[in-house]
Amino acid sequence: MKTKLIQIGLMLMFITGLMLVLINPIQSFLVSHLSKSLVPTPTQQVAAENSEVSFDFEAVQSLSIIDVLRAQASKSDLPVIGSIAIPEVGLELPILKGVGKEALAAGAGTMKPQQMMGQGNYSLASHYFEEKDILFGPLYEAEIGDKIYLSDLSYVYEYELTTKDIIEETDVYIIDDVPNETLLTLITCAVEGSKRLAVRATFTQRYTPEYDANEAI
Repeated sequence: MKTKLIQIGLMLMFITGLMLVLINPIQSFLVSHLSKSLVPTPTQQVAAENSEVSFDFEAVQSLSIIDVLRAQASKSDLPVIGSIAIPEVGLELPILKGVGKEALAAGAGTMKPQQMMGQGNYSLASHYFEEKDILFGPLYEAEIGDKIYLSDLSYVYEYELTTKDIIEETDVYIIDDVPNETLLTLITCAVEGSKRLAVRATFTQRYTPEYDANEAI
């Protein structure tokens, strides 16, 4: 009996250890799959605008596998309002309203209510993963001068990356509007510690998806 209990205990330890080893790759795979599967539609945009979401970025915690599974289960209800792309580093994500757990498990979340692309300081947040091709991980490879594109289905908004800094987690002023400037601010966790990576870009032009140089503004 004692031998059997020892064998069961060892088996449970092995299974637990195996789960701990595999949980991060599984979580990363699920997040990547979810973000790639979400494509904004007019219906989703209308639903998102009427949805109640959180904008409390200071309350954001690291993603758990439970958060990811919940986002996957409710993906048809996620408040998708647009998309962001940085071709130079292979970043392409849906933009979701707010910074709720499910939103940040799927893409980039808006940090302020009522913000509009191509106006003020449009601010987005997302998580950083060790697998640097997931969510906002590619921001670490982005360089000054890279083009960043936002889309709300009606227009494409082009920005040019101008600054890339490590800031304190308390530097929330970074998302405030700046007089006479039209900006994009992207925020994610720093690789080490509790600091943040802040990428800022300047608006250059807006055009329709079927781009015509004469339409750019």
